[in-house]
Amino acid sequence: MTEQDPHAPRGDTGRVPARRRSEEVYWTLRQEIVDGVLRPNAPLVEDEIAVRLGVSRTPVRESMQRLMADGLIRSQRRRWVVHEYTREEVAHLYEVRAGLESQAARLAALRATSAQRGDIAAWRARMTSPTADALCDRISNNDSFHDSVTAASGNPRLLEMIRANRLFHFNKRIAALYSTEEIAISSRQHGDLITAVCEGEADRAGAVAREHTEFSLGVILRKLF
Repeated sequence: MTEQDPHAPRGDTGRVPARRRSEEVYWTLRQEIVDGVLRPNAPLVEDEIAVRLGVSRTPVRESMQRLMADGLIRSQRRRWVVHEYTREEVAHLYEVRAGLESQAARLAALRATSAQRGDIAAWRARMTSPTADALCDRISNNDSFHDSVTAASGNPRLLEMIRANRLFHFNKRIAALYSTEEIAISSRQHGDLITAVCEGEADRAGAVAREHTEFSLGVILRKLF
């Protein structure tokens, strides 16, 4: 990251505004944490991050405060470290997600436009293949697929809250541990969700979304804790 951005609004100095720099630092660090580039318990040194991202310490310090509020980092012995979730914290997050995603799917079945139903239906081939070979593609597309369902709910606050309660850094770790049977179950759930939303079956869509989230939690708790 540099302080020059051709698409950013500029003042007389031609430099990226401070608020924009802070946003870029925040989202860069957030993505590195949720993607697992910055691992749990990894130290976060403000000076080093500032040098690496080509900014002053101010936007880094501001970003740290936001990341702490997100629950992604914590202060430990006067330094920042990436937060490592406990079994209980993971369970709590997924319990929240189960309710949010269930409601989002239910609303999507009721409110989705024809275009949105078409977009959701177009995910079927990628999200329902039961083979391990398709898993890498599934990982990279999973969040986008579920976002398409939530977006069809017509409630942007739901989408914001669901994204805030995702544990992205588990994706690659847990996917590698899925058995053939678990992949098949997840695939079936995706297919059922697509069918329920596209056919306007609100109660069914909500039930499948909850089942899928609770199933994912079960796999995580069995294999990572």
